[in-house]
Amino acid sequence: MDGLALAVLCADWNERFARARIEKIHQPGEREIVLTLRTRTGVHRVLLSAHRALARVHQLVHARPANPEEPPMFCMMLRKRLEGGRITAIRQQGWDRVLEIHVEALNEIGDRVQYALVCEMMGKHSNLMLVEADETGRLGRIVDSVVHVDADLSRVRQVLPGLPYHPAPPLPRKAYDEVTESDIAGLELCALDTKRRSRALASLVAGAGTVTAAEVLARAGDCDPAGVAAALREVFTAALERREPATLGLDDLGWPVAEAPFRLTHCAGHEMVGNLDEALDRLYSKVLERGQTSRLAQALARDVEKQLDRLRGKIANLEQQRAEALDHDALRVQGELLLSYPHLVPRGAREVTLPNFYADGAPLHIPLDPALTAIENAQRYFHQASRKKRAIPRVEAELAQARQDLRYLEEILLYVEGARPEELAAIRRELTQQGFLKARRTRTATGGRPRDGAPGHPDAYESSDGLVIRVGRNHAQNDRLTLRQSQPQDVWLHAKDLPGSHVVIQLGGRELPENTLHEAALLAAYFSRGREAGSVAVDYTRIKHVWKPNGARPGFVLYDHQKTLYVHPDRHRIEAILGRRIERRG
Repeated sequence: MDGLALAVLCADWNERFARARIEKIHQPGEREIVLTLRTRTGVHRVLLSAHRALARVHQLVHARPANPEEPPMFCMMLRKRLEGGRITAIRQQGWDRVLEIHVEALNEIGDRVQYALVCEMMGKHSNLMLVEADETGRLGRIVDSVVHVDADLSRVRQVLPGLPYHPAPPLPRKAYDEVTESDIAGLELCALDTKRRSRALASLVAGAGTVTAAEVLARAGDCDPAGVAAALREVFTAALERREPATLGLDDLGWPVAEAPFRLTHCAGHEMVGNLDEALDRLYSKVLERGQTSRLAQALARDVEKQLDRLRGKIANLEQQRAEALDHDALRVQGELLLSYPHLVPRGAREVTLPNFYADGAPLHIPLDPALTAIENAQRYFHQASRKKRAIPRVEAELAQARQDLRYLEEILLYVEGARPEELAAIRRELTQQGFLKARRTRTATGGRPRDGAPGHPDAYESSDGLVIRVGRNHAQNDRLTLRQSQPQDVWLHAKDLPGSHVVIQLGGRELPENTLHEAALLAAYFSRGREAGSVAVDYTRIKHVWKPNGARPGFVLYDHQKTLYVHPDRHRIEAILGRRIERRG
């Protein structure tokens, strides 16, 4: 959100929220305030955020953030002074990202007082503060702020209760209608790459962020100063005069990555929305959701990696034990030689060399316990050989289980990538139930236990032949898809000898088209650890030939009557299939 977007938002809010009554104030986050406003058209919720990375202001169109059980002190102070007051004006400080909401309220003795709720959106220096104002709107003393800035934090500008409010020092930029061709020529845009061009232009024009600058350069078509100057005026006037609709900029996958009060023709795609508030709300909802998902995924991936490291160490130790156990015959031979030649073993000897009749009399060096006789040393070797022979089945069973667990966790790590928050919660719950993670002792705000994350539903895609291809995105989904939700004649696919998702083609009584089989194999390869490989072997068979062994981990199955198909996970073909995803309703 840049200064131009804030200017458009300011004009819109002045029309919609003039004389709006502040009914409620909440503080859902450390640096966020939500105002509930009542106007003639109804109730509206407005978010003012001084987030260090995502500072913004907009109306909450879709979601309502959760509030803490106990309101913070800043929220209580705002409620005391502003609730019941009316908005008299909404202003922007020049082209800066600073919003002032002027409010007329009543104090404790019933006198009218003027305040300004100021939201400064300046990156890590963002702040929210309540400032006293006079009838002309001039700002005076700071009542309080979300972030207190003393002389130790800033020698230039302190923000503390009781101090006079001073605006942040302005940046040396020019208004869009004051920028000349020579100013643009001085940037030497042709010598810069695309990103640096946008940054350079944004540093020159007041109110222009990198998104606005990128759109200006895209409309200009080249670095010609005259063309850039004309495009600059075109974009600003189109936004300020509302000649173009508010727009969401989309990336290659259709995710919103930018918003603007004008068409974003430079993005991979764009979607026109009703107003700027809706664009901002949708953009930041997705950004916050992806940020939360990324943090949850990273934390879960770290926990899984720790378990994988532990398992790899366990497997190495078991393999060493197995190798030693398989050498039990050598211990038996040493015992038999000691029993056969006790007269050749000196009493108290630490070692002896005896002819090995199993190797044509070749000498064999045998370590001894000097405290034991030759017969007692022989019995010790027989006992060790017997113990190691008995250990072989146990070690091999533990080794097989450890390798199965390793594959299980490698699949978990694969599912974490791209999982939604509710799916991550389900994966963590599954790992806790399987004993890999400890249960978290967390409680909800009401004191009860938090609800477990549901495993969700398998993804569904439509093949080019009109059949449904379903893909499990975690072990619980895999089990349910393969063992419960599919018919015996449906086709099951999985990347051969690789961690990956279960893929099922639901035939519904139809014959299996070759093209659908190939598309399902591409999905099986894509949702496996072989995604980046040049060629991936994919096994496929009928559902009736897939079964789950007793006591197996979630997602683990065995199968037979399979055939193998080799596919190349071509990105363009995969994206075409992913684009035919069937959204679940309800």
